[in-house]
Amino acid sequence: MPTTTTTIRARVIHAMTIPFTIQLVGEQTSAVEQIDTLLDDVTPRIAAFLADVESTFSPFRNDSQVAAARRGDWSALMHPGPLDGRSATAFAEIYALAQQAKALTDGYFDPMHAGAYDPTGIVKGWAVEEAHRRFLKPLLDAGRCEAAAIGGGGDIQTRVRADSDFAWRIGVADPFDATATLRTVTLRNGGIATSGTAARGEHITRRTHDLAQATVVDDHLTFADMWATAAISAGERDFRAMIARNSVSRATLSAVLVREDGTVAEIAPATDPDANDMNINDLNELNHLKDRS
Repeated sequence: MPTTTTTIRARVIHAMTIPFTIQLVGEQTSAVEQIDTLLDDVTPRIAAFLADVESTFSPFRNDSQVAAARRGDWSALMHPGPLDGRSATAFAEIYALAQQAKALTDGYFDPMHAGAYDPTGIVKGWAVEEAHRRFLKPLLDAGRCEAAAIGGGGDIQTRVRADSDFAWRIGVADPFDATATLRTVTLRNGGIATSGTAARGEHITRRTHDLAQATVVDDHLTFADMWATAAISAGERDFRAMIARNSVSRATLSAVLVREDGTVAEIAPATDPDANDMNINDLNELNHLKDRS
């Protein structure tokens, strides 16, 4: 939520076939040039990281490790790849996350799509969260900006410096009307992911078709992305049942579900609303999501 004492500057990167937006917030007393300098420094590093993610995990590139796995070559689980040197575990990390996601969601999140390994449903959220952790969080920790966010393809990771009263306001789009916003999420530290078929078509294996869109907010974007994908696959009834059985997610997760008939349902975390700093509003606001600095 911008105030008269803050300024927001942004850069856009095109990677993984979608635009990614990096935003930094600085105090108005700081020269805009200082924030621009930070963006000029961090943007190419984030762009390089996202390019490495694409080259490693894209199912559409013959030279990617995912493409190799689809051909039966799983050696990337044992050997290093790109991604800044920590890649010795990058492919294995995503594989493990995908298997964990499958177990947590009763198989509704499935890294096998149309009979082939495709971890896309978790890679993008992981990449956005990881880019924030590596390149933007250090700017906040060093006091060089007030807030920072990065988002792409419906997935956004945010963070605000603990001594700031700034908050990000993120609109939940109407899948049936590109000009309309259904809800507004006010978020300090966390991730928000939207999954559906309005923008990308039928890219998720669906066992029911009662939901047109699912927007999930959680502490970590990787898991918000996982749950949003699972919601579209499972449908509202089974998604609610999954969340109810998962004590960790039940305490932190919020969701806006858009049904195929255009009606909207909300899920709020089972926590004390007075202790949280995220809200979904529709005229009146429902507070939740604990501030995790």
